[in-house]
Amino acid sequence: MHHDLSVTLNAIFDSIAQQLEASGFSLIDQFLPFPILDQLREEAVFNFENGTFKRAAIGKGIEKKSVVKIRGDRVKWLDKQLATDSMKHYWSHMDELREYLSNYFRIHLERTEAHFAMYPKGAFYARHVDQFQVSSNRVFSVILYLNPDWKTGDGGELRVYDANGGFSDYSPLHGRLILFRSDLVEHEVLQANLPRVSVTGWMRKDPLLV
Repeated sequence: MHHDLSVTLNAIFDSIAQQLEASGFSLIDQFLPFPILDQLREEAVFNFENGTFKRAAIGKGIEKKSVVKIRGDRVKWLDKQLATDSMKHYWSHMDELREYLSNYFRIHLERTEAHFAMYPKGAFYARHVDQFQVSSNRVFSVILYLNPDWKTGDGGELRVYDANGGFSDYSPLHGRLILFRSDLVEHEVLQANLPRVSVTGWMRKDPLLV
């Protein structure tokens, strides 16, 4: 990595860390170069059209279930060992960011898990937090949006609730990276009026059991 690029990334990572420390939420626009973002979107759409996505479920283990009234997205879990060139770019940035946040917050973030998420037209995800009731291993939720030319009226905003009962809405703009505390931040995805694509992941403090 070139020195100036490394300095720029460290500045971005520091901004993310400070935002997370202040409010448990951070937003950075154009996190990756547009050619990489375009490739990631093409990859997601190709996989979706070829039927490799599954209807998303809620919970885990015995409690895991698919509930259409709560969420309507489709997902494809990503295998880091089978990454395409564009996904390798994503993973390298995520690994560096995870290491930075581990050092900044003095917590050991072991790994990141991620999937492509597709919200077909009309899909939404009701208000929730990302931390499972039976497990506290998800520390930070990470969303990278892949929606070029998204505009007002296309829907699919991330609605984030604050402690006072208010909320803020964030459009799923191409290249926008959002991180938040998985255990604290209540959020929902408003109904998408066009297909809405992202890479969604979680930085975790547990090792991957093989």
